[in-house]
Amino acid sequence: MARRKNIQSNIDEQIRELADEYLLKHIGELAVSGLIRFDENRRRWIVAIMCETPQGVLPAGKIELDQDLDLVYATPRDAMVRVVEEQLRRLPHLVFADADELKAKGIDVLAV
Repeated sequence: MARRKNIQSNIDEQIRELADEYLLKHIGELAVSGLIRFDENRRRWIVAIMCETPQGVLPAGKIELDQDLDLVYATPRDAMVRVVEEQLRRLPHLVFADADELKAKGIDVLAV
């Protein structure tokens, strides 16, 4: 069992290194690899692409590698930008203000 875990760990390290190299070269330094999983049906490694933003790290897309660890798909950069921008629009913001003033402006208030 320990040997199998070590083999899996080595594969994950290889995949993460390949994904991070691709992201740095083609997307930029704010994109990083996320969760790695193997799709048994399609026989592909799927790597989540995460984007670092001032509001936190958000999912942006995916990279797919075949069993030989060759890149077969990556979410296009412009699609990732749209996904992240949409998520940022939906994220709540922390605002220090009078609740009545915010309500008057049509802003839903959640007091903490």
